[in-house]
Amino acid sequence: MRVAPVAFVAGAAVLAAGCAWFHRAPDDARAPVKMRLLAVLPVEPAPVQATGAGPAPALPSAEGALAVTAQIYRVLAAQTEFRVVPDLTVADIVETPAVRRANGLIDRAVAIGKEVGADGVIVGRLYRYQRRVGTEYGASQPASVWFELQLVAVNTGDVVWHGEFDQTQEPLSSNLLNWWMFWRAGPRWLSAGELAGLGVDELFPRMTAAVDTNG
Repeated sequence: MRVAPVAFVAGAAVLAAGCAWFHRAPDDARAPVKMRLLAVLPVEPAPVQATGAGPAPALPSAEGALAVTAQIYRVLAAQTEFRVVPDLTVADIVETPAVRRANGLIDRAVAIGKEVGADGVIVGRLYRYQRRVGTEYGASQPASVWFELQLVAVNTGDVVWHGEFDQTQEPLSSNLLNWWMFWRAGPRWLSAGELAGLGVDELFPRMTAAVDTNG
């Protein structure tokens, strides 16, 4: 059944300061680890298992994973806490025998980190990347994004931080907890890339708080 486009109510972006913040899965509490140089392993699409009697969800695309990876680099380029290994350098290292022999995401992160001399490597999996259908002011299908990020300490192989973002945009009139999204982006329907960007923006300060950037 076709869903009629929904338009946002003008002026709904401004709400009372006492509204509750949007809740996500809690991050792991870890002792601070000294880190200054970070590398980013490209985000990987991950299959989502179907639950219940409904249809199996669509698998996230490689294009969506690249979009989330690009948002991570965008945020890293705007910060000053860490130095960052260039993406082209990481792309070359991914193809080296040492990395190709690594089994699993964490092992690949450690192998890449050792090759480039990084203190930590950001890895991620994308579970859902649903594009908006329609325009920013009237959409029949909203953007929906679900991904998780981890920060791996190269010297130990430990995951020192984990964060997750799982959000499907809704009209503010349907869910007042969406006020934070309106505050950041205005009263409009976001693209999937923009929604992923908001997710990375929200997770990055948590990652920074989990490490000692003065090392």
